[in-house]
Order: sequence, then structure tokens, then C-alpha cells
Amino acid sequence: MVNYEKSHQMQDWFDANEQMIELHRSLVRHRVFQLLQETEEILSETRVLTEQYSLFQEPEDLEPTERDLEIAAAIGEYQDYLEHPEEYGGDDFLGAQMEDGDYEIQAPRPPIPPKPPEKTRALLVWPGDLNVKWEYYRQCCMRYGELLEDISSVCQTLQEFIRMGISSLDKLTPDNYLAALHEFLYSERSYKWIANPLEGTGFYTAIDDVRLQLVPRETSPGSGTFKVYEYYETTHLQTMLKLDFYKALEAGHIIRKCENCGRYFLLQKGYHTKYCDLPNPANPKYTCAQLGYRLRGIKEDAEGSPLAQALYRCYQRIDKDRSRGVITAEERTKLREKAQELYHQARTKPGTTYEAFDTSLAKERLYPCCGVERKSRPRGRPKRES
Repeated sequence: MVNYEKSHQMQDWFDANEQMIELHRSLVRHRVFQLLQETEEILSETRVLTEQYSLFQEPEDLEPTERDLEIAAAIGEYQDYLEHPEEYGGDDFLGAQMEDGDYEIQAPRPPIPPKPPEKTRALLVWPGDLNVKWEYYRQCCMRYGELLEDISSVCQTLQEFIRMGISSLDKLTPDNYLAALHEFLYSERSYKWIANPLEGTGFYTAIDDVRLQLVPRETSPGSGTFKVYEYYETTHLQTMLKLDFYKALEAGHIIRKCENCGRYFLLQKGYHTKYCDLPNPANPKYTCAQLGYRLRGIKEDAEGSPLAQALYRCYQRIDKDRSRGVITAEERTKLREKAQELYHQARTKPGTTYEAFDTSLAKERLYPCCGVERKSRPRGRPKRES
């Protein structure tokens, strides 16, 4: 783009646009960049405009003619029809009240417009000459930079918050999350952690302009249950990213850093796993959680968690009973599933002590709870038949 502004050669504009198309395709695979979908048409029109540069060696006059303006109006009308098809074709019936009673007046809607012709070169990108088109194109491309800068600023700041604030918490609760966030944002040393232009790391805004719309509507069509939904409108992407993250903290979602791939993720299950459910970068056929379980299983938790140690010992007792023939294979599966369920409850239910959990896994408690009775095996030598 810098080369084109210096040389005004269409080849430079074409080369810059090809790189923008590659960037666009890479970004729109992610949901957050769906905001850029409307720019795709601008990039494709720019390709059509610039790839024919060899056919137009002399500067051409691209000022819209009357025919160009007619085509532009037809395109605008057809796009309006695609967005609001109910406003075209057929008739409307308007109520009117007169002295002798009420009447219904039939009013025809505008006819469905025909599909317009293709845009002319004067209409591509933006109506006008090359300077006008370039300025509009450049502004569209600058939006990519603004979005990437917002995401970079938010990611750098929130990763520092997770490292400095959340990772050192003893108890993972919404109150502790927000207290840590308050300390992180308003500490005297916050400028060292928050992305800011003085440090050259970005710009994490402290104040954001948001328009809020409250809309009461049904949770689903015909459900009869209504809820007030919040709709936000903002000019900066980082405002929405921070809003989403802060609300997740307030709701109590737990943030973890995957011990396999190093990516951050929100826990979606009822227990505290150390691995994310995303495809592993080195082995995409499996998720990090699947690989973590295959490599370590329950033992990876046993080193640092007393609850996991108690569960592991319980598994050993159950497996030993099965190997001795005291319980069946079906009973073994039932006991292990019940023990795993009690483990998840102990990890997620506040106030559960290690002693209470360990007692619940004892044979005297666990086996009757599952309706399993251990079969006693005769000891000593069998009696000789007389």
C-alpha cells in the first residue's frame, strides 16, 4: 500500500490487495472476525479493478456517467429488496375511517425489482475516480489494523491478569476473581501489566462508550417464557471482548492454561481438568484432554490433590477385589463410576472435606451404596471327600 501511494502503479495496488485477501481469509475462520464479512466484497471488486491494469495504460476517466448512476440506483433498490422482501410485490390494506364507517383501502406495494446488471468500472469499490476509490479502500483496510490492535491489547492485558491475579488465588470464586481484577487494574504498578501506548504494547482503554438496548422477548418461539435481553453497540471491538470476559468472571467461570498446548480455556465441565478440549497442535486427531488422560490418567492429579489420591486408592481396592473374583466385572464398573461421581461432587461442592470424601469411598459405604456385596472366598485347603 505504501508502494502504491508513492508510485500510483496499479500493479502495486493489485499486489497489496492480494495480500489483504490472504489476510482476510485467515481471519474470518475465527468467529470474532465475522465483523469483516462486509469487506470481502470490497476486496473482490478491487481485484477486478486492478487486475486489468495492463488494458488501461493511460489514466482513464472513471467519473460516473448517467448510465453508471442508473445502475447504482438499480443495485441499491435490489439490495433493499433482498433485505426487506416483505415490502415488495402484492398489496397492502390500509384502514381508513370516514363519517359513514370504516373502510379498508388497497394500496399496491412497489414491484419486485429485476436483478441489476454488473457494476461498471466507475462503480467498483466506490463511485468515483481512482483517488476516491483508493481513499475508501485504504479506510476499509485500516479497519483490520484497528481490530487486530484491539485484540492484541486485550489479550496481552488479560494474560497478565491471569498470570498475576488468578493464578495466585487460593479459592476460585467470583468474588475473588473480581477482587483480583480490581487490584490488577487499579494498582500503582498496573501500567507495567496493562497494554498502553507509553510502553509501546498497545492500548487497553479504561473508558468505553457503549449503547445498551433492552429488549423483552420470548426465550424461544412459542415457549411462553419471556426474558429481557441486552443488546450492545460499540465502535471498538475490545469493548465487547472485555465485556464478555468480565461477565464470565462475574458468573464464576474458571480460567485454566492447558498443560499440553499452553492455550487458555474456560472450564466447561463439573470438575477441574488440566487440559483443554481443543485439538492438540502436535496431534490434531486427539484433543489435549484425550492425550493428557492417555499419558497420565488419574495419576497426574494424584501427586498434588488429596482427593485424587483417595480416588486412586479406591480404584486400586476395587480392581484388587475384581482380580480376586470377589466382585464381577459389571460390579467393578458400577463402583468405579460411583466413585468418580463422588469425586466430581467433592471437587465442585464447596465445603467438602477430605475426610468426608475418603470415608464415602470406604468399602463399608461405597459397596452398599451401589448394591454390591463382596463374595467371601473359602480359606485353606478344600475338604477331602470321604
